[in-house]
Amino acid sequence: MDRDEASAELLALTGIGPWTVGYLRMRALGDPDVFLPGDAGVRHGLQRLGLPGDAAAAGAAARPWSPWRSYAVHRLWLASAAPAPAGPIAPEAAR
Repeated sequence: MDRDEASAELLALTGIGPWTVGYLRMRALGDPDVFLPGDAGVRHGLQRLGLPGDAAAAGAAARPWSPWRSYAVHRLWLASAAPAPAGPIAPEAAR
């Protein structure tokens, strides 16, 4: 199924928003370049790595990761779920 066509059809349904469409593109349609900047886990993962966690900053931080941003989302979810570091993370470790 065409990913863009599926996205448009899903967004036309009441109660289906951009997060759900992005998640389905990533998981069900195998799109390797989906980023969910408003996702709480993504934002927390970015913060855990010492990066800004607001949606606008998250989107900007993810631009260089294209066309593989879906994989970055999974890594950020993992970082979000990891135990908090004992101290600040050095900026070079967050890259």
